[in-house]
Amino acid sequence: MVRDEVFAAAGRPRWRGIANTHIDKFAQAGGLSGPTTMLAILLRGLRQLDLTATYAIDRGEVLACAGAAVASAVALAFVLPAASALAGGYLLFSMLLVTIIDGRQFVIPNILSLPAIPIGLAAALTGMPGLARDILMDHGAAALAASGSLYGVREIYRRLRGVEGLGLGDVKLAAAAGAWVGLDALPMTSLLATGAALVTVLIGSRKPTESGMMTAIPFGSFIAPATAVMWLLGVLIV
Repeated sequence: MVRDEVFAAAGRPRWRGIANTHIDKFAQAGGLSGPTTMLAILLRGLRQLDLTATYAIDRGEVLACAGAAVASAVALAFVLPAASALAGGYLLFSMLLVTIIDGRQFVIPNILSLPAIPIGLAAALTGMPGLARDILMDHGAAALAASGSLYGVREIYRRLRGVEGLGLGDVKLAAAAGAWVGLDALPMTSLLATGAALVTVLIGSRKPTESGMMTAIPFGSFIAPATAVMWLLGVLIV
């Protein structure tokens, strides 16, 4: 990422300056309302998201994730309300980034996991606003159950083994997963993530590291795609 460091030395990466110019023009255009306003606000937030300066991901990968998210949002807009389609695009964007970054660095950026919790709760309300209380209770309880259970596993493992098997980033991401999928889909989401992680462990168990210990598993890289898949199945099937 030397090229980004060169641009940053001049004040900020060149691509951010170009993006800022176009986003400002978009946000200042007349007649912004509804989903368009939401998109403008989201773009304003994303332009401040300079993950390449801190995490093992380059600007091309960030742009590729953003492109996939936009394409998904456009496709979902044909079958879902605009707000739900935008939410789906955001979810895919953030979960793709989490999968890549955690897979390389074993860290989940708070800027990706924490906002996903309230946005997930808000997204759950877009389909059935008349049941706001029940939906918030369901998805809020799922967020608490997911994060609480993972935190419990983390503490038990730490006390038994003397090391941390799960990071707090995984706990926060689990809360986001629960907020998006709700109580009904949470068990399948957990099963999907855990099953994929176990398969990876079994494969990795045949390849010990140089220190003789087994390869560590970035659990967030399994929670993130499982969350996106289960949310998508939920909104499309239901």
